[in-house]
Amino acid sequence: MLMKGLRVSIARRSLLAVLALGLPLLAAAPALAAKAKPWPLTPQDKADIARIETYFDGLKTLSAKFLQVTDAGAVSRGAVYIQRPGRMRFDYAPPSPVVMIADGTLLIFHDRELVETTTLPLSTTPVAFLLREKFRLSQDITVTRIDRGPGVLRVSVRETDDADQGELTLQFSDAPFRLEQWSVLDSQSRQTKVTLIDTRLGDPIDPKIFDFRDPKFFNQPVERFN
Repeated sequence: MLMKGLRVSIARRSLLAVLALGLPLLAAAPALAAKAKPWPLTPQDKADIARIETYFDGLKTLSAKFLQVTDAGAVSRGAVYIQRPGRMRFDYAPPSPVVMIADGTLLIFHDRELVETTTLPLSTTPVAFLLREKFRLSQDITVTRIDRGPGVLRVSVRETDDADQGELTLQFSDAPFRLEQWSVLDSQSRQTKVTLIDTRLGDPIDPKIFDFRDPKFFNQPVERFN
């Protein structure tokens, strides 16, 4: 039971890192949930937000290696594949047994060692935010901060109607303009950073990467793609 509880904790942190604002979002929101405080947008801010929206709207496929680091010092590696709209796969490298797949309808979390699977409707999870056909930093998402550095743009967002759930910061390189890192600050002020390495945009991705066949029913392990 102790090991299983530890795995559940790891699963929550891993799911958080996949562009989520935390698993608590899946529960009923508090009646008096705090609203996100919007960043006072300058003309330059608005122009940069438009660049980000255009970037994601034009992003059809992305594949990369990733490095994930938590504020507690835990380090994980693996490969990520995104096919917009709706599909994504995070395959953690050994010794992690974790794989997470968005197949267009469900978000699937699978632990290869425990042979346990959890599924959630994709539309009810924050992961759907970056997989939408039309990417918009408005309405249910509020921009809470914009930072710029040499060749770098960072944009932080929170859920508009429940700011207490956490904050997601997207970091982009400026030349070329592309997503290079994100960090998540969850509702307990724990931070997880994911850095993309050797990113490839527009390359064909094998569709079977986004298929999931539960080993409990098909008697075969989930294939690795990292």
